Amino acid sequence: MTVSARRARPEAPVERSALTDAAPPGAPARKRRADPRAARTIENIITAAQNVMMNHGTPRITAQEVCDAAEISRGTLYRYFPSMEAVLEAVVLRLRTETDEELSHAMAGCKTPAERFAAFLKYSVSNNETHRGAQFLHVEPAFVLQYFESNFDHFIARVLTALESVFDAWERDIGVVVDRSAIAEMMVRLALSETIVSARDGKPLALRLQATIDAVLKGLKAA
Repeated sequence: MTVSARRARPEAPVERSALTDAAPPGAPARKRRADPRAARTIENIITAAQNVMMNHGTPRITAQEVCDAAEISRGTLYRYFPSMEAVLEAVVLRLRTETDEELSHAMAGCKTPAERFAAFLKYSVSNNETHRGAQFLHVEPAFVLQYFESNFDHFIARVLTALESVFDAWERDIGVVVDRSAIAEMMVRLALSETIVSARDGKPLALRLQATIDAVLKGLKAA
């Protein structure tokens, strides 16, 4: 059963938040320290679900498989997540956050716009989000496609942030304002398409086009 067909588990008693203590009626809730054991359990569940998705061979993932991998009961799973869809959302949110951080780290040491653009292209075609997205697509296709759609604006914003100084340099060199949003969207759509259909000859199209892009920019700069 794919995620599109999943239904949330019937409502169960909600565990009291780990961030507040009970307070008398009308009084503000008091903050308390988060429960580290609960945080570890949540991370364990997310990791287990991620591992099941990566190693599963059929388009189906069940709550019991996640519980077995995490070595917890179904009651514990549903104490922290209202449904399996919520578990999978936590998996992809972790993956998206990791990708944001890894891209920033990959480009941190670049000294010139050209180096930054090359580092961006290299990372964008070989990151965990792309690799695992392709794996997850075979397990939970409906969910992954929905993830792509709902996070599309985030992916574009990621590119715009990463390449801001690159776009600035291009505009200075060629004396023309570039359509940054269009370029960012093109790059995102390119990456998503290669998640669904593998690159030909094993070499991503973005890297194959890099030399052509560099030559065009060099020619425009000299004109």
